[in-house]
Amino acid sequence: MRRKALTPRQQRLIASLRLLSSIAEGICPREYTGQDEIEQLLGLEAAGLLKAQFDPPIRERSGEARIPRVVVLGVTQEGFATLIRAERDAPGSISQPSRKPKTRRTSMPAPELLLPVAHDPAGSWGAP
Repeated sequence: MRRKALTPRQQRLIASLRLLSSIAEGICPREYTGQDEIEQLLGLEAAGLLKAQFDPPIRERSGEARIPRVVVLGVTQEGFATLIRAERDAPGSISQPSRKPKTRRTSMPAPELLLPVAHDPAGSWGAP
């Protein structure tokens, strides 16, 4: 089955969602200095999908203004929901097939480590 060619707008959207996905899988805060990434981050932040701090724009000798650096603080709940919807609506569209799937890093211990533990009067510890 042949896929329809994507419009430039759709290609930009997918690129932005891939960037959002990589941020969601990584550790924040995270710094970006590439102008293509900064343009994508401006759109993602304006849409409320992530929180970021943008350095003030600087004016180049050519007269163009650019933002030299962005520090991404994290993905919002709306950002996570958008990633889930995008993957549900178009499976595999934002995942990078050439990369190994990453396991989700969390700061919480595994659920089995959160079970209550009862103390045996004989001095041994065990699960209730």
